[in-house]
Amino acid sequence: MAVLGAAGLLLTLVWFINPSTQDIESVQPADAVVLFAGTSERLDTAVELMERGAAPNLVLVNGSSIDGSEDLCDSAPYHVFCPDSRTIDTVGEAETIGVLAQEQGWSNLIAVTSTYHVHRATSLLGRCFDGSIQVVTPDQGLDREELVGKVPHEWVGFLGSFVFGPSC
Repeated sequence: MAVLGAAGLLLTLVWFINPSTQDIESVQPADAVVLFAGTSERLDTAVELMERGAAPNLVLVNGSSIDGSEDLCDSAPYHVFCPDSRTIDTVGEAETIGVLAQEQGWSNLIAVTSTYHVHRATSLLGRCFDGSIQVVTPDQGLDREELVGKVPHEWVGFLGSFVFGPSC
């Protein structure tokens, strides 16, 4: 039992608290920056990547539902895709991004999401997209109480993705 507890703690640390990501300054050019809906910090990070020229395309799945994104879908100084997904969740976002990437012939993406969401988002996206995925997270400075609320949700979502995730 102690071994299972230790393994769970290690996976939590690696997957949800300290996943492998890149800094905005170190990303390689990509075909598109794709934003997983959520906090305004995620949107700010995606916009900063676009302003730095990281990619010619920005994808905001269910774009109008992301606070602060309304103007981007209509009048950004770069190309923005704002497709609607079948479901408004990480599964639907991954499916929609995968379909769009295939239609556009993209082979590499920069995914923007929160630190605690990296593993689930990229696992689902990897089922729907065959190319390379770089991940950038905003500096959210989550405290212990916020992580205690987010990590169990991510565990449930990650485990559920095996059952209900996209089959892309």
